[in-house]
Amino acid sequence: MRQPKAGTTRNKAVRTATWAALLSVAVSCGTTPDHPGAILDDLPPGAVGAVSVGPQGLESTGGRTVVFVFDEKGNVLGRLEDEPIYANPVLASKQSLVTASGRAVTTLTSTSRIDVPVDESIVEAAANNPETGSATVWFNSGRTSNFVSVDADGQTHTGSVDGMVRTATYCGDRQFAVVRDIIPAGDMTKHRLYELLPGGRLAVRGEWDLSVGVGPASRNPACAADGQSILALWRMPDLALVRIDVTDGSQSETVLDMPGYAQNAWGTTAVIGDRLYWLNQDGQVLSVAIEGPPAVSLEWTIPDPEESTTTVSGTTVTIVNSRGRPVFSQHDLITGNQTRDPIELPWLESIVGSPAGNTLYSTTDVTGLEEQPQ
Repeated sequence: MRQPKAGTTRNKAVRTATWAALLSVAVSCGTTPDHPGAILDDLPPGAVGAVSVGPQGLESTGGRTVVFVFDEKGNVLGRLEDEPIYANPVLASKQSLVTASGRAVTTLTSTSRIDVPVDESIVEAAANNPETGSATVWFNSGRTSNFVSVDADGQTHTGSVDGMVRTATYCGDRQFAVVRDIIPAGDMTKHRLYELLPGGRLAVRGEWDLSVGVGPASRNPACAADGQSILALWRMPDLALVRIDVTDGSQSETVLDMPGYAQNAWGTTAVIGDRLYWLNQDGQVLSVAIEGPPAVSLEWTIPDPEESTTTVSGTTVTIVNSRGRPVFSQHDLITGNQTRDPIELPWLESIVGSPAGNTLYSTTDVTGLEEQPQ
């Protein structure tokens, strides 16, 4: 899953300290930010990006989840707004935008809006196939993980599985999730690899035990070029590249050689050529050979990572920097070169950091959109 932002823990602490004295007054007065844009019934022409905003606290009460869609000049073309949900994603494809709130999973296309009702508070993982528009959102529902899946043709499916989803990814038209048991057996915890089949059925492809505390560093692993294995980054406790066979769940692992780099990963990992790329909490874009030496290389660093929300999709890194006047930008994953002119989002400045019930509004995800014809 795309993480709220690089360096988000430190960022939240700073903002919480700054605003703590103001929250009780603001909430008691019913202060809420103005949300520009009309409610959307479809994906509007001219849309080039979308940003999700919501309460930053995991157990927050009050506030709203809002997804704003904007054009190349930064003007809001419309919004989705509903009950709050933690870690809300925006999943873009060539055909659609899929997102969630506490009340629904919503799909927008150029001609329609489809809402699938839910009653949830936390998004645990989410993934999509950007080429086809298929997408799945997984919710943390306590002892089970519920899901809403959207097919490429817009058909929707719902279901649940015992345990907590740790990662979710697409390998072409196939989609997979790693789920762990809620209650450990001693110092080990059972994990299972599920494939979500057409029609919403789940099939177990493999299972294994892991030590308590071992887990994924990124909620969105990548797939090998042949689609036969998932390439994931796991804390074991050092960061390791784990290959999971999609047929039987068998695994191999390589502990990475990365002195001086934060051993974590934020957002979606990506395979380009013979290397795996990811972003850590310090805003560093790192890579390692899929087959070969485990030495990790630094490719480039995102400026001001503590104020940035990022998404990796294909070969593109999309960023919203919220320091001062927020700016939307897109960069080549390998080089860091900008792939489009930055877009200022002045309307976002008054929202980010403003009160949202008993917490504050923050950006939770951002994505670029393939511009729809006018």
